[in-house]
Amino acid sequence: MTPVLTMDICPDTAADGAANRVGTLRRQYRYRQAWQRQASRARYRVCTGGDEATMALAIYLLLAAVLLAGTLLPVLPVAHGLVRVGDFPRQQYLALALVLLAAAPFVADWTAIWLGVLAVLAATAFVQIALIAEFTPLARKQSSGFDPRQDDGDAFRLVAANVKMSNRQREAMRAELARADPDILVLMEVDDGWAETLSSLTGRYPHVVSRPQNNSYGMIVASKLELADIVVDCLLTADVPSVVTTVRTKAGRLFRLYAIHPEPPVPHRGTTGRDGETALVALRARKETRPVVVTGDLNDVAWSKTTRRFRRLSRLLDPRIGRSVFSTFDARIPLLRWPLDHLFHSAEFRLAGMRRLAPCGSDHFPVAFDLVLCSEPDADSHPQPADGDDVAHARELVESARKRDEKPIGGDWET
Repeated sequence: MTPVLTMDICPDTAADGAANRVGTLRRQYRYRQAWQRQASRARYRVCTGGDEATMALAIYLLLAAVLLAGTLLPVLPVAHGLVRVGDFPRQQYLALALVLLAAAPFVADWTAIWLGVLAVLAATAFVQIALIAEFTPLARKQSSGFDPRQDDGDAFRLVAANVKMSNRQREAMRAELARADPDILVLMEVDDGWAETLSSLTGRYPHVVSRPQNNSYGMIVASKLELADIVVDCLLTADVPSVVTTVRTKAGRLFRLYAIHPEPPVPHRGTTGRDGETALVALRARKETRPVVVTGDLNDVAWSKTTRRFRRLSRLLDPRIGRSVFSTFDARIPLLRWPLDHLFHSAEFRLAGMRRLAPCGSDHFPVAFDLVLCSEPDADSHPQPADGDDVAHARELVESARKRDEKPIGGDWET
């Protein structure tokens, strides 16, 4: 039997402060007892409430199992969509873990098994936080902001937009891109219809590289800045083009631009094509002697194993680190969004701003980056170093992708 706290307070001998403390303890004790009775009744209803309660308990355990599987699967060194796609919803995993932990007092009976379940849920929440935390203001910025008092550079705006080939809000998208008025415009999923609609916009640009395709991998790069050494190439997968070019700024500074759109992960196919293409671009960017910008819909999230390896290999900076997750897909579903559209840059660039534009019917938000190319690398920007294993693994991925003989994933999705 639980002992009950009782004390006799004599006004003649006890101080008023002591009496107040005892009263506070009594109120806390009664509150705690009431909360425990309420939780016990809830657990009783779950455990003995028949089919509905059994179903609720089953759903709880099923969600916990899904959360654990989604957390652990991406750790496996397997280049397959069924595994890699688990990297995407880390924010959603965190929300689910917190909800399950909050619901635990009304479900758990505090046995050793349940304590183990709760420990696993807490561990999965910690894993998500560890991966996402660097994309919040709590982390140190990897890419320095532009300070006009200290930096003297050449500013330009780059907009990258996956317009979605089947999207019929083409005029709205054209108007939104025109309002953004970028110096460099990178467009993905462009077919002949999109190229025609956007011609009134791209026609204003003196330098245009156009490769429309009807398989969701068409691309256009339009620039007010001079382009040279233009290469349009399917790096590793047939009919999946990229654009690589040298850009000359208004002040005459040169940098290399890589615009890429590798294949997405799907549960029934490997991710060798996507992983190999990003690895190849990282290895090439690593060897560049000029400043570098890599942008596009990489069909991968910012915190994935492959994207983190890309940053280490390329020695490029991610402007989202220390600022924001900057989720760009799916624009149509607010609760299911993750950062698929990227821009990475070398330390010679400073970030003056970044924002999302209106999606205008696409499943991706167009993204606008205001960059400033300075004469010297930023001394406070330190790209993460790669090791020998990163380089060796990247080369293996590239070779595996070259040996593939498969059609691009999703070539018929938008038709």
